[in-house]
Amino acid sequence: MQELQIARLAAQGLSNKEIAERLFLSPRTITTHLYRIFPKLGIKSRGELAHALPAGSTTSSRP
Repeated sequence: MQELQIARLAAQGLSNKEIAERLFLSPRTITTHLYRIFPKLGIKSRGELAHALPAGSTTSSRP
């Protein structure tokens, strides 16, 4: 569940630091999660996240 949340936030364009602040984690933890998420989704870059996630999973309000 946490990986999906991180992937959604990254797909919305948030930086690792911004994601870490929102989820009360370290930026390094976010980097590690993304490193593990990419192969699971069959992608190699952050820019591919929005297309790899299920439709509608990246929509949410960003303050």
